[in-house]
Amino acid sequence: GGSAVLYSATLTPLPYFRDILGGSRDDELLALGSPFDTENLCLMAADRISTTYKNRERSAGKIARLIASFTAGKTGNYIVYFPSYKYMRDVFTHFTGAFPHIRAVAQEASMSEEEREQFLSAFIDEPEETFVAFCVLGGIFSEGIDLKGSRLIGSVIVSVGLPQLSARLSIIKDYFNEKNGMGFEYAYMYPGMNKVLQAAGRVIRSETDTGAVLLIDERFSRRDYLSLFPAHWHHCRPIRDEETLKAVLDAFWDS
Repeated sequence: GGSAVLYSATLTPLPYFRDILGGSRDDELLALGSPFDTENLCLMAADRISTTYKNRERSAGKIARLIASFTAGKTGNYIVYFPSYKYMRDVFTHFTGAFPHIRAVAQEASMSEEEREQFLSAFIDEPEETFVAFCVLGGIFSEGIDLKGSRLIGSVIVSVGLPQLSARLSIIKDYFNEKNGMGFEYAYMYPGMNKVLQAAGRVIRSETDTGAVLLIDERFSRRDYLSLFPAHWHHCRPIRDEETLKAVLDAFWDS
């Protein structure tokens, strides 16, 4: 029989991907450390904000202010990722209303190839003014884009990325509950966290890149989510308020 080697920067957790990609318990797993210096990434988690569906309307204004504080640390290009278009548009409305001096655009639900290229062309090297793009987690701008150097210096990721409830995912959940008792993890939690890792990975694209990532969701401080953080994320700093955010970013950008 033949053999296969499966690899990616975001196969976390490895046993889950081995299961869903058709592997067996006898297959070998190997996790390698990040080739990038952890000091090049300022990773923070604002873990006092709930982004669950029932709290989204209430949290929109607070998240808009956090985005403004995050992007005020250094002039540059930023992307903010949301779990849905509606949540993105709600926060975008708050943000542009409260901070009209900051240039911001939002991803459209359907974009042609030309529109995508135009969207990405706004991420210029060494910009003279801050630019903030609002995008959807798991969408066309959260994976497969390569904005090296100063074209992207920071990202905000809102929520743990749980997929929306669906009949298909309910079937997957039931199947893995029967198989290993981990239906929720396999259908929702792990795929969501994979989207978070993909989006965060847009910031550091080379050994010389430096940048900041802010995770926003109270669940990022829970043990089950912390266990999914890759080794190069273990320096993540909890952020309790905007003053702490400013202090951490000032120290990072000045270093």
